[in-house]
Amino acid sequence: MVRTLVQILVFFFSLSVVAQNESVSENLNNQISTNLVLPITGSFDLSYERIVANKWAVGIGAALYGEGFQNLSTYDSYYERITNYEITPFVRIYFNGSQKRSHFLEVFGSLSQVEESGRYLRHVNQEGYGVYSVGSKSFSVGGLGVGYGYRFLFYRRKVVLEAQIGLRTNFDVDFVFLNAAFVRTGIKIGYRF
Repeated sequence: MVRTLVQILVFFFSLSVVAQNESVSENLNNQISTNLVLPITGSFDLSYERIVANKWAVGIGAALYGEGFQNLSTYDSYYERITNYEITPFVRIYFNGSQKRSHFLEVFGSLSQVEESGRYLRHVNQEGYGVYSVGSKSFSVGGLGVGYGYRFLFYRRKVVLEAQIGLRTNFDVDFVFLNAAFVRTGIKIGYRF
């Protein structure tokens, strides 16, 4: 009887020690991820995320867009607009907590370098007169966006698989109209540490 009681106590003690070790080791606060869909278009994306609270995370993402992605860009009736690169700082809220599989909502800013071609540009000639010609213009533009997704955790919650859709609008200084585009959209794989 005493021997059985000691075995039961040892069993419960070992369970509590294992449970404490698992809860400490699963607090992973950093994540690096990349989009699996963008390489199909000759583009590359990398994101870093830092968990700052149980359900909150902040991070920054960067994307270099290739020629295949540029062919998907929207065309206006007067000129072509191509985004070359984009930097996106973001804030996320996880509905089930950051250490579990969860839906998330993301709000992000955007700073991108845009090239417009086929538009009329004003140049000043040597005599000081304004002359218009068709050409291209590069400039930086900022914007805001929102995203929604779901994050799956695998292999001791260290490997991440995310599905996300995001919509961003750029604030164009030349016109009042907003330019919207899908960004931070796709299937991402990452590693938590």
